[in-house]
Amino acid sequence: MMIRIPERNSEISHKGVEEKMIDGIIMVKIVPGNEKSIHRMLKGTAGIRKMYILFGDFDFFLNVQVDGLLMLNGFVETIREMDGVITTRTIVAQSFEEYGPPGTEAC
Repeated sequence: MMIRIPERNSEISHKGVEEKMIDGIIMVKIVPGNEKSIHRMLKGTAGIRKMYILFGDFDFFLNVQVDGLLMLNGFVETIREMDGVITTRTIVAQSFEEYGPPGTEAC
C-alpha cells in the first residue's frame, strides 16, 4: 500500500501564492517493529527521490521534491497520520549549484 499525497491545486490551494518545485528533507521516527511496513507504504511514492535508513534518533531520511510548500506540508501530514509513525522533522533544502551565486560550490 503506497501513500497518496494530495493533487496540486485540487485539494491544497492558497490564493495568491505562487508554488514552485522545492526540495525537502523529511526525517521520520517510527515505533520499533514498524520499519518494514512503513517502508512498504513509502516505497514508490511520487515525490520521494531517495529514502535512507538511519541509525539514531530517526529511522528514515527522505529526500523529496514536490510542487511547493503546500504540497510538502500535505505530504508530511500524510506521513504523520500513518500508523507507527511517532514524529517527523522537515527541512526545506536549496541546491547551491542550482540557485547559488555563480561559482558557488556545495559543501
